[in-house]
Amino acid sequence: MMPFEPVRDLMRRTIANLQFIEVHKDRNGPYEVTQLINSFLGAVCHPWEAYRAELCTKSLAEAAAAGWPNITKERPKDRDPDSLGDLVGLMRNAVAHGNAQFLPGQAGEIRALRIWNENRGKRTWGSLITVDDMRRFLIKFVELAEELSAQQAISKKRSA
Repeated sequence: MMPFEPVRDLMRRTIANLQFIEVHKDRNGPYEVTQLINSFLGAVCHPWEAYRAELCTKSLAEAAAAGWPNITKERPKDRDPDSLGDLVGLMRNAVAHGNAQFLPGQAGEIRALRIWNENRGKRTWGSLITVDDMRRFLIKFVELAEELSAQQAISKKRSA
């Protein structure tokens, strides 16, 4: 079926694909953490551009109160994000630019990711994120983007 609302429909399809692979994961593939990273790219990178202004109005305290995972900087010299939108942007840039390292668990599974940003070879921000927190962040982002999409649709109808 053709997407009716490309940004929203891409997010929905991406999450459906992630859930399918999580159900069918196996030691020899499909790989759920690989799909989580791919899903992050598909469901966050493009919509982030569409909802950037709205996301930047939300504080990290508001995000925490709404159930978003606490994504903290890894090193003291890493910069602190100014807002939820800023944090989304930092995570988006890290993943989009391939600045991700997989960290193993005791059974050899991927248990966490180290993601970071650089500017001209100098690290500016980074975080250690469990796979569960990365997934939760993705789901909370999609939920919020759905709300913002609905609000934009209502505004368009009112102004038409």
